[in-house]
Amino acid sequence: MDPDVSHSRKWALAFASAYLFFVVLAVAGELNGHHPRAEVIATLSAVAVFVAVYLWFWARLYHSGRPLLAISALVVLCVIAVGLSLVSSDNFGGLLIYCATVAGSALHWRRSWLLVAAVCALTLLIAVVLPGDLIGRSAVALIALLAGVGMIGWNRMIELVRELNQARDELARLAVAEERLRFARDLHDLLGHSLSVIVLKSELAGRLTEAAPNRAAQEVHDIERVAREALREVRDAVSGYRQPRLAEEVEGAREALLAAGISVDVKQTSQALPTPVESVLAWAVREGATNVLRHSQARQVAISLASEDGAACLEIVDDGRGEEATGAGGSGLAGLRERVEARRGSVAFGGRPEGGFRLAVSLPLRPPLEQSVAR
Repeated sequence: MDPDVSHSRKWALAFASAYLFFVVLAVAGELNGHHPRAEVIATLSAVAVFVAVYLWFWARLYHSGRPLLAISALVVLCVIAVGLSLVSSDNFGGLLIYCATVAGSALHWRRSWLLVAAVCALTLLIAVVLPGDLIGRSAVALIALLAGVGMIGWNRMIELVRELNQARDELARLAVAEERLRFARDLHDLLGHSLSVIVLKSELAGRLTEAAPNRAAQEVHDIERVAREALREVRDAVSGYRQPRLAEEVEGAREALLAAGISVDVKQTSQALPTPVESVLAWAVREGATNVLRHSQARQVAISLASEDGAACLEIVDDGRGEEATGAGGSGLAGLRERVEARRGSVAFGGRPEGGFRLAVSLPLRPPLEQSVAR
């Protein structure tokens, strides 16, 4: 089962169970009404069936993709609600409100309008047919309409949140895939020519070993030179890949977050930073932005960079889910902590009391060796 669907059902069942409090009041009114025993037993049995079907819908049929079963449950609920309303409108006339909430959730939100309209029409019909307080029973119909429309809006919001989560996951996946493709292209461009030259010269050296040993030795020297050059280029590529530039990472984070519908506020007052410090802060920006995209469900992110008291400080704050978004910190945050501590810096992350998540990194501008000499 989809975890999002299971989560939605749990919350729906919890709220549905809480609202059964009003059914308890109706049952208490029936018990205190001094009705015949047979009528009370029949009424309470019908209420028990109503409650059972109602809870079954929210526990099993809500977002189940089984519209026929959902509509069947709605029909059973409406029949019982109408029957109980005819027996005791004062106590059980409000059961049709429960039917309206089920009607607003029985089908996809685009089609649930028809079911809500049908339940509201049935509620109005009961109000007109039964003698007595027409205005009060018409108010029940209005409440049923509002409840049904509210559930349609709620289900639409759940669908939008699910689509947003899928979009964020897809953006994160595409970003990783694009970076892999870029690195693969770089390696291909760096090594393709060098390896081709090595293969050709190896074949030539093999053919010249007996016929022209001196020429073969020269070819072997050329193979060594080309291999060393290829090794240097690979090291440069890997070094550049593992040490991103801070400005590029901030801009990349801004673009990715904006593409996910998250507003970004960047404040930068830091001076030119040493390359090692800039590299670690760039990794911190990348890790922070990735966590926001994948886990936080945030709408706003603030990124601030500053230099003060001989240290470079980075802070990333969002208004998302806070501590539950990352728990005690995943492998990415653990790796970031190792990088920061290797530079004798400090890193802190966690949920904020006012909500959201905060990642803060502080790094000394001077290398650890220079600090030791200064002391």
